[in-house]
Amino acid sequence: MARNRRKERNGPGLLFILVTLVVVAVVGAKYFGFYPENPDQATPSPIPAPVPGEAPDPATMVPKVLVLHSHATENYQPNDSHSKSGEPGDIVKVGQVFVQALLEKNVVAVHDQTIHDRPRYSDAFINSAKLIESALEENPNIQMVLDLHRDGLQDKPDGYTTITINGQEVAKILFIVGDQDNAQIDANIAFAKKISDALDAKYPGLSRGVRVFKSDYSGDLHPNSVMVVIGDWKGNTVEQASASAILLADVIATLIK
Repeated sequence: MARNRRKERNGPGLLFILVTLVVVAVVGAKYFGFYPENPDQATPSPIPAPVPGEAPDPATMVPKVLVLHSHATENYQPNDSHSKSGEPGDIVKVGQVFVQALLEKNVVAVHDQTIHDRPRYSDAFINSAKLIESALEENPNIQMVLDLHRDGLQDKPDGYTTITINGQEVAKILFIVGDQDNAQIDANIAFAKKISDALDAKYPGLSRGVRVFKSDYSGDLHPNSVMVVIGDWKGNTVEQASASAILLADVIATLIK
């Protein structure tokens, strides 16, 4: 009988301890955020909702534009016409501004900053063509290939490549297509005109139009490929060209599918 009474006394005590531990665990989990307030939401969404006004993470977005510089050593006044230090020139800085402006419009670009025109200037487009092929392989969703340059005009009047937009002096933009060995020539021209027309519609006078040169500018590698010439070495500064790059990005972003 004594043995049976001991079992009856010990039973409730053990049960009380177990219940107490469970209660403490539940309360603690809820306190530290491990227990949902609403049982219907027991499985939280693995993807957080976007915060209004918060910039998207470029790492999670698909690149839609390829930006490169076949003549990456090009500069603007007051600098020498080309960088000779082995470093990229002013045109690459303009490209950086352009790419950042696109990102602010939720468009991600691949920006190649390789110096293609050194050591041999004449090999620039041969070298950049290899880059374009590789980049398109790695990024099959690229919709546009933009080769950014600046002009090197001779005997042009002051202000020939400059215009005032919204009270700010900016560099005019010319679009060039090469027709040599280019099976995509018609598509390239149509694409260039589309950008030029859109640019002029929003910022009248900013575009210098579209020109076709008898040269190979790798336009055959993509139907939406064009050389974009922002300003001129003698006629513009890097600040004016950068301001134009922001306006160009504004238009390009509207043309992305």
